[in-house]
Amino acid sequence: MNRNIKKVCVLKGGDSPERGISFMSSEGCENAVRELGYEVCAFDFTGDIVALISHIKEENPDCVLNALYGGSGENGNVQSVLNFLKVPYSHSGVVASSVAMHKYISCELFGRNGIRVPRSKFEKWVDFIETPDFLCPFVIKPVDSGSSEGVYIINDYSELSNIEWTPRDMVFVSEYIPGLELTTAVLNDEALEVTNIITTSGFYDYNNKYTDGGAIHEIPANIPDFVRREAMKSALKAHKLLGCRCTSRSDFRYNDVTKELFLLEVNTQPGLTQFSLLPEQAKFVDISFNKLIQRMIEQSTYDK
Repeated sequence: MNRNIKKVCVLKGGDSPERGISFMSSEGCENAVRELGYEVCAFDFTGDIVALISHIKEENPDCVLNALYGGSGENGNVQSVLNFLKVPYSHSGVVASSVAMHKYISCELFGRNGIRVPRSKFEKWVDFIETPDFLCPFVIKPVDSGSSEGVYIINDYSELSNIEWTPRDMVFVSEYIPGLELTTAVLNDEALEVTNIITTSGFYDYNNKYTDGGAIHEIPANIPDFVRREAMKSALKAHKLLGCRCTSRSDFRYNDVTKELFLLEVNTQPGLTQFSLLPEQAKFVDISFNKLIQRMIEQSTYDK
């Protein structure tokens, strides 16, 4: 145990639709922190920055374990508060968090640096539905959410009428890449492994991600060696391009007809639930869940 760290604040809840997932993750995180010998002062963050600041000042933790997903907990807002308070925290800092959270900006960054990404655009919903210029099937999703919340795979233009967004909502539209759903986690600047996600029905949506039996995680993925190497190389490159700290997880689609691998997005706050991919890949390379949490705690820092 790092003797300089005695008390850990586990941030849970959040102000996004992924609030429930945060509670699922934080339960395991709190147990691990206690088992590692630290004092825990958990905080249910609801979006109230003043309450967060008050809690941090009152409890005076040595570091924060960020178990928030989406919203302020993942887009750089909470990170900026912790920077201001000079409290070390797990995962990435403000810039990496905010850029990774914006799907269009991050895709532009990856594409301009030699990582293959799907063709995409970012515009108002009203402008897109007036002149949709993507051949079906294509994907529409919010530009800054996670856990596949609000994701639609459009197979026919008539399906656009079923989407209840306001005209001025900004949306991220990209070409649909058929094939395998792959993911690679990075820990301490090392790509861990490649997992093939095989859903029992539909695509890897919210229910399939967090329902027991919703998806099969094939680890290591049964894929050609060149695909495995490219996925691990691209995941590490994207991690470094963003300036991620400690850990991240990159999601890919592999078109097994054209033999092309596409990076979809990078998650700076990978899930830590019993169904999550990062802990599973860590376990595959002999890093237990408690050891994973230990690394996050020991490598906690803030943007100076």
